[in-house]
Amino acid sequence: MYQTILREKSYRKLFLAGVVNGIGDRFSQVALLTLILEMTGSGLAVGVTMALRMIPFLLFAPFSSRFAKKWTRKRVLITTDLVRAFIAISFLFINSAADMWIVYAGSFLLSAGEALYAPARKAGIPVIVQKKSIKDVNAWEQVSLGIVLIVGAFTGGIVSFLLGPKAAFFINILSFAAAAYFISGIPSLENRTVKMSSKETVHDVSIARLAMTSVFLIMLMTFDLLNPLINGIENVLLSVYAVKVFQMGGLGVGIFYSVLGTGLLMSPLVSGLIKKNFLSIAFIGLLMEGVVLTGISQVHSFVLAALLFGILTLFSGVGNTLMDTAVMQTIPAKHHGAYFAFSATVTNTCLGLSMFLSGLALEGISPRTLGLLGGFLYILLGAIYFLWSAKIDLRKESRQLVNISIRL
Repeated sequence: MYQTILREKSYRKLFLAGVVNGIGDRFSQVALLTLILEMTGSGLAVGVTMALRMIPFLLFAPFSSRFAKKWTRKRVLITTDLVRAFIAISFLFINSAADMWIVYAGSFLLSAGEALYAPARKAGIPVIVQKKSIKDVNAWEQVSLGIVLIVGAFTGGIVSFLLGPKAAFFINILSFAAAAYFISGIPSLENRTVKMSSKETVHDVSIARLAMTSVFLIMLMTFDLLNPLINGIENVLLSVYAVKVFQMGGLGVGIFYSVLGTGLLMSPLVSGLIKKNFLSIAFIGLLMEGVVLTGISQVHSFVLAALLFGILTLFSGVGNTLMDTAVMQTIPAKHHGAYFAFSATVTNTCLGLSMFLSGLALEGISPRTLGLLGGFLYILLGAIYFLWSAKIDLRKESRQLVNISIRL
């Protein structure tokens, strides 16, 4: 992996942009939620703010691929970073509960930028790296998430506590500008020129239409719909376990998030050992996430729970690495933008819905019961998709998708 990041110069810049961008966003998120509670004391205000971070994905992510085709992916990334830097300035003017409209409007607009940014960034990855480097690069993506969780969430809380929320907001502004600078150094994020038939040049096949001809795509799209519905339970329970179950307050939340980041940082040690059967092993990882989440619901030691959360994200990081690698190697490059836009739309929308429903469920059942249910659902989903994936030949699917894409 170290040799890969040295060799892939363009990806190294994209990686740095993602880390800087992500850390700045975490700084801002921690500071903003703290400020909301200090100004209003309202859990509803926090819930509305979090919901406003999800809604834009439903509204704007489907258009990411279209913008990228019209402007190029590089311009989309740079433009959205610079626009978000400008929008983030508005948070510096929040002083009282009367300014909550700035919180809501700013959160919505920043998330709208992310909805356009994320699919275009992900679709650009297989374009700028060698084919042999794709799995290592996807492992680096999990490392970046781990760094963001550890540095962003934990350090962001410290900065907000010592220097105040506005210092964290200012760092977020600078992070967007720095990310745009790193991306400007990438020559291009567009698909390499290939010889296409006249039919392929004229027709722009939608990912939904292509999916009707591919078992692999149908499997992916249904998974994108179902997995976040369970993942939302895990997201909500992390804070609830720390504060209500183990009585560790904000310190417990910070420790849990740091452990999650550590699990992601360690995941390449496992994914690097896997050379084949990426799809099936990814679903085994999901099944093991369910086993661990079930275990967390039953333990009574905070230290043991933290250790299990680290193991859970280790499986998650390995699964994500292998899944993204299978997707990038199987789906034709010209459809990456459309697929990742679809995935971002469905995943974030379902995740937001799941977190809302999980919050409602906790009004009537205990966190441990909800955690047990989430674990069983992960195990069931992992088992079903493992059996399904065992019947899919990815090489055959790849050839078929290329041929169908040309004919349609």
